[in-house]
Amino acid sequence: MRLFENYLNGIKDVLEDKEEFPNELNRRSRVTDLLYKSNQAMIEGFSTRTFSEKPQLGNFEITSKTIFTFDRAELEKYFGKNKASFSEITIGTHPDFKAINFSQYEYHHCVSMFVDIKGSTKLSLKHSLEEVRLIKDTLLTLCIHVANFFGGHVHRLQGDAAFIQFVRKGLHPNDSIINALNAASVLCQFVSTDLSSLFEQKELNPIKIRVGIDYGPTDKVLWSHYGIPGCNELTTTSLHTDLAAKLQARAANNSVRIGKNVVKALDLPVDFYSTPTKRVDGKDEPDYYVLKTADFCYNQYVFEWEKYLNSFDFIVKKSDGSLEIAAKQFQLRCTISNEDGTMIRNYYQNSHSIPKNCSLRYELLKNGSLFQKTPSEEIIWQVYNRGQEAKEKLDEQHDFKGLFKDKNTCDARAAYLGHHYLKCTIKRQFGDNTVLKFPIFVQ
Repeated sequence: MRLFENYLNGIKDVLEDKEEFPNELNRRSRVTDLLYKSNQAMIEGFSTRTFSEKPQLGNFEITSKTIFTFDRAELEKYFGKNKASFSEITIGTHPDFKAINFSQYEYHHCVSMFVDIKGSTKLSLKHSLEEVRLIKDTLLTLCIHVANFFGGHVHRLQGDAAFIQFVRKGLHPNDSIINALNAASVLCQFVSTDLSSLFEQKELNPIKIRVGIDYGPTDKVLWSHYGIPGCNELTTTSLHTDLAAKLQARAANNSVRIGKNVVKALDLPVDFYSTPTKRVDGKDEPDYYVLKTADFCYNQYVFEWEKYLNSFDFIVKKSDGSLEIAAKQFQLRCTISNEDGTMIRNYYQNSHSIPKNCSLRYELLKNGSLFQKTPSEEIIWQVYNRGQEAKEKLDEQHDFKGLFKDKNTCDARAAYLGHHYLKCTIKRQFGDNTVLKFPIFVQ
């Protein structure tokens, strides 16, 4: 099963063999038809069924949009409804900061993400300008929708690139970082596998993306206007906005490069990041810093998005190494409660950071209902805490002292900053065991 199947089908139409359309006039007629149909799909897609408020579309040319019908419900099924997501998709001034007047400024944290599309130039050698524009705009549109779903605001489109800000007032900064990582991972997965295979089938060099992400804390990010009244832009002044752009420029194809603050804020497990390398005198050497001066050194890392996605229990690695969404018979469901026991919400894996001291209730499900074990089965619950705080407390792994053995529910508590997971094993005397993992972030 693949996300964004409709995007693949639309781009496939554009990449059909030229023999089917022997002359330029036929090809142009076909592209115009595709644009018209996609435009209608766009209008239908922007409805109260998809967003809480219908966006103002304004006026546009009939040949101005892309091939897509963005399936928001498909992402919600696996990642849940994101509380940071905007009801409208806009560009320019971030909606949460539009009250800042021309002569004012405000300090507030921000996660900056730059996405760059690579490899689109050579499309012009085999396709018309209309077709090239259609493919490029389709990818940018997908990037916009994915970013919006995860609470990202598109600040600027720059040719083949997008500058996206992940920040919402009133939400923990770690949630913005997690949202940016989730958006980047989903985009890289789609472009590097499904879309890449389609281009290779058509004997074209696959389009690729490069992503750079960095986090600036509140005291390091200034929101203010640049320019003069009537010709100005509200944006961020921050070393970490600049570094996100540098990280993107240094990223390899279909990869994500992140700054030190991202790793530090989440206390990200070493499984999910690595130090990049550079070629020096014919040898690969560690490339530790995105910025290094006599007074300041700032580390850069490769975000291992494939390993990160593989931590979600609904994603499996196929024999060829690619990742795929797979429906499973057994699942874990998690709900979060306050200290007084009142339930806050269902928690979707890796969806946001949980405040410390919140209670977690895990349920073992089979086909959507609570699992009932047989006499020949055992149920074992284990916690794997990661990060410096858990390490200092000597609490990196435990089994609740057997308190929940053979039960179909398990109660835990968020205690340490970092990325942790609960493991549930159904041991069988006859047949294979079932092992389930549920990953969470704690702030």
